[in-house]
Amino acid sequence: MTSNNKAPHARRYFAALKAHTFLVRLGVLAFFVGGLMSLSNVNIGAIGQGLALALVGVGVYISFRVLNFPDLSVDGSFPIGGAVAAALIAGGTPAEGTLPAALIAGALVGLTTALIHITFKIEGLLASIIVMTGAYTFTLRIMGTSNIPLLNVRTILTPYEAPMREFVTATFGDALRRQANNLVEILIFGVVVAIVLVVLNAFMHTEIGLALRASGKNSQMVRAVGIHDRMMIILGLMLSNGLAALAGALTVQQLGFADVQMGVGIIVRGLAAVMIGEVLLRPKNIGQALWSAVFGMIIFEVARAWVFSALNLNATDVRLVSALVVLLALAVPNVLNRLRLWQRSRAHAAP
Repeated sequence: MTSNNKAPHARRYFAALKAHTFLVRLGVLAFFVGGLMSLSNVNIGAIGQGLALALVGVGVYISFRVLNFPDLSVDGSFPIGGAVAAALIAGGTPAEGTLPAALIAGALVGLTTALIHITFKIEGLLASIIVMTGAYTFTLRIMGTSNIPLLNVRTILTPYEAPMREFVTATFGDALRRQANNLVEILIFGVVVAIVLVVLNAFMHTEIGLALRASGKNSQMVRAVGIHDRMMIILGLMLSNGLAALAGALTVQQLGFADVQMGVGIIVRGLAAVMIGEVLLRPKNIGQALWSAVFGMIIFEVARAWVFSALNLNATDVRLVSALVVLLALAVPNVLNRLRLWQRSRAHAAP
């Protein structure tokens, strides 16, 4: 076999090896998280909450990692998506139809941030803060009030709750009957997230997707080959904020209400999800990175629930617990890197 024939086989081998390594890490992590939840009596509702918010992590990954754009307007697009979904559901619109509407509303938020940045030459961080601030008023306008309850209306979860309750009761008895709704959330949100990620991963391998990824790494090179890097910024921010708004639409249907304050601090949770996924799963390609952001959000929500369960904290401590979990997620990678550098320096200094 010639060297030219060996090269494709070697590339396929290493690609398969990387995929298997990622799956092994994911399996070990799932086993550890499952054991932690079992030992500390963490409710599986934390997994459903993580899946509802997972697309926030994916959106933050696109803006911060792919596009290299510090976008904080996710804090505005998330509640706008929830507000659009809640207002439409309360008005009689089928719950499934509210998801694309929320996606479009969030994309418009991202478009606004991009246009402010490009048109007025305002730094991306400042442009996103301006949009995030103004989004609060738009959220109130859409909702018409500070809170919209969804307890007695049909959501995307409602058709499956009664059948799941009957199945769980018949299979496992009344002891697990109260977990039926949590199982529905995990299944429905898991399907939605999986469909979005399959489509998004396919898009990232198209010519436009490759141009989007390249523009975040080297905008000068992208301009040199004739690609409009500003259009890539617009596309990336619309995609990122659209996904965050879609997560908002899922979240309000899980919680049973929409609140104007629900987006406060959501960008921090998205960043934590990205960091946790990168540290624990070490993705090697764009597809693995997208899934890492999803699992990072699930781990974040499980860790937060575990802290509440282990320390027996009150619900009023939720912001402090979230801050501490985020601090750990951001600090641990830096501490590990310093430890590795220290070990290398000692190894080089040794005679």
